[in-house]
Order: sequence, then structure tokens, then C-alpha cells
Amino acid sequence: MSWWSVQQTDDLSAWVAQQRWYAGKSHEPDFRILDVQPAPSATRYLLMDDAGSSPALYNVPLARVATPAPTDEVIGPDGDGYLVDAARQADFAIGMLAETGVVVSRVTGARVLTGEQSNTSIVFDEDGLPTIIFKLFRTLHHGENPDVTVQRALSEAGSPFVPRFFGSVDAEWPDVGRESGVARGTLGFAQEFLPGVRDGWSIALEAARADSDFTGAARDLGTAVALVHDALATALDTTVATPEDVTLTGAAWRRRLRIAAAEVPAVADRLSAIDELYREALERPWPLLQRIHGDLHLGQVLAVPDGGWRIVDFEGEPLRPMEERAIPDLPLRDVAGMLRSFDYAAAVAGGPGADDWATACRTAFLDAYSHAAGSIDLDPVLLRALVLDKAVYEAIYEARNRPDWLAVPLAGIDAALA
Repeated sequence: MSWWSVQQTDDLSAWVAQQRWYAGKSHEPDFRILDVQPAPSATRYLLMDDAGSSPALYNVPLARVATPAPTDEVIGPDGDGYLVDAARQADFAIGMLAETGVVVSRVTGARVLTGEQSNTSIVFDEDGLPTIIFKLFRTLHHGENPDVTVQRALSEAGSPFVPRFFGSVDAEWPDVGRESGVARGTLGFAQEFLPGVRDGWSIALEAARADSDFTGAARDLGTAVALVHDALATALDTTVATPEDVTLTGAAWRRRLRIAAAEVPAVADRLSAIDELYREALERPWPLLQRIHGDLHLGQVLAVPDGGWRIVDFEGEPLRPMEERAIPDLPLRDVAGMLRSFDYAAAVAGGPGADDWATACRTAFLDAYSHAAGSIDLDPVLLRALVLDKAVYEAIYEARNRPDWLAVPLAGIDAALA
């Protein structure tokens, strides 16, 4: 690749700022190239954005082509050629897949999925059939990505509720904040591709709009979540919730509540009642803490034709620092997330039977979860507090982004307080 110019840096910065996976859209970016590394048939540029509340490191592999193809994402000119996003180049994609340990001799094609947000997903065909998907992480963090840790553990445990895990790729980069001067993290990983799947959100929304029964699917999902929690507790161990753990959790609940009360008058009106339920939940005996999904909702589950549910995207809540997402947590947080997702599907669907539809789904999900082998006790007060915390977070989000939707989390808050 030719000498890197100021213009090329500007071209790259402008392109990154426009990508769906760029997380700094709320501020003016301040990019600098932290490191340049060799990659399969490409060059990997690690781009640091120093703006925002904390620096963010982006993984931008680039390839050089003489003439861009219609499917190429062109960053800008480079001598007598062009720089393009390497993720759409088959040589790069297959090279990264090979680095995971997958045998690529049968791979006959690669294509980038559309619609991805925080990452880039590449699907590979073997003998003409899609069989493997590689998730290229665009934001890099020190330490193994939780998506890799959790899905590998579940796959090795033989869980039928996640795609099979095939392997991952790591890299190192300079980090002056560490004693060693080097950070190491996950670039991406490969797993089984599931053809013909539909995400749970679209299926549930379709059912809610038709006011058709979804309780069977909700029950199956409750069982799947419970058995995944049980497998994670066995594969990745559990820990007793210490007084410090409880205190920190309570502080996080109340921090979000203060923000919501300051921005949403209706939440301020309910502040004392919410805080009282938090106080009661913090005084209860807590179950063991363990690895969980961390951001579970209907969009994170896939219905496999004649094959039940698969749970995906174990990276955790996007707004939490990566190191926090690996900390053992309450399994009931995942349960609360799914309960709120049923409410959102009903709200989006609308109609006179929407509330009853959501209630039936929640009841079926909870009943199946509580009766699954190895499930934890569904402490009603602790679960209500976690549902409240989720709804309070939603109230902040809706007030900032979709004010017309604010009634949805407020209804959830009132239901949890009732």
C-alpha cells in the first residue's frame, strides 16, 4: 500500500464516521491512526476516536483494488488504485476465517450481510450452501469479547440453544495505559450459519398484530433461556453476591433513576415508589451471580425452521464498558429484558387485545423458565426491581430519541409498581 497521506486519513475518517457501526454519532469525531498491521490480503488500520466521554478504538481493514467493483465500499483513491473496505473482499474474508482454525478448502464464496449495526457479519458458502458466519468486531477492547467467551463455553457444553462455535482471531495493539504497553483483544469469530431463521422480534410482532397465540413460542423461549443460564453456571462458574455487589447494583439502579427523573417528569412523579421497591429488592437474599446474556430481548433470539430457538449476540449491553460486561450478574436481568420485550412487541402492534397478548406471553415465559431443569428461583421482588430498572433505562432512551414512545416504558413502570 502506498504512503499514507493526510488526504487518505481524512477520507478514512469521513468514511468511518458514516458507518452504522460507528458509535460516536452524538459527537464530532477526533480520529487518529493508532496502529497499522498486516491482515490477509489487506492492511488493518486501528483508528482511535479521542472525542466523546471515553476513547474508542475501531478496526478498519483496507484493501487496494485497481478498479472498484459495484459491491465495493470505496474509501478513496490510493495512487493509481482505490482503497476499499476489506470486509467485502473475498481474499480477506477467507483469510480471516482461516485464522480461526476453520478449514477453508470447501469455501466457495463470501458475502457481507446487510443490516448489521455494531459489527460486520460475513457469510461463507461451502459447496454452494451457506454454512459459516464470521462476525468482524469493529470496536476493539482489551480482553476476550464476551460473545466469544460465552458462545464457546455453551458450544463446548453441547447446548442446543446457540449456534456452534468454530474459532476466534485475536490481535495486539499499543496501549500506553497498560503496564505492558500492549492490549490484546478479539478481532472476530466464526460460528455456524443458520439458514432460513427469523428473529423473535419479527415473529412476535406478527403474532401480536394478528392477536394470535404466541404462548407456545414464549414457553419454549423460557425453557431455552433457563437451560442456557444453567449451562453457563456450570461452564463458567458462579459467585456469591457480596454486600459490595449488592451495593454497586443498587447504586447503578439509582443512578439511572436520577437521570430519568431529571429528564422525564412522569418518572420523577414515581421516584419515591420506585426507590422503595429498589430498597426492598436490595434487602432480599440474592441468588448466585453468573455469566448471563446481558442484553436479552426478542431481537436476540432466532427461530430455526423445525429446530426451536437459538440465542445469539452475547456481547452484553452496548452502553456498558466491555470490562463490566464480563462481571458475573443476576440471571434475572435476562428474564426482565425478555418480559419488557414482550411489552414492546404488544405496544408496537397496538390493538385492543395487545395488553392481554403481552400478559399471556409473560406468564407463559415465566412459567416455563421456573419449571426448567436447573432454573433459579424467580424472586418476585428482585425480578420486579430489574424490570423497573430496564423500564427506567427505556424511559431515558425514549425521551431522548422517540418521545412519542415514552408511554411504553411508563406503562411498564406502573405495571411493575402495581
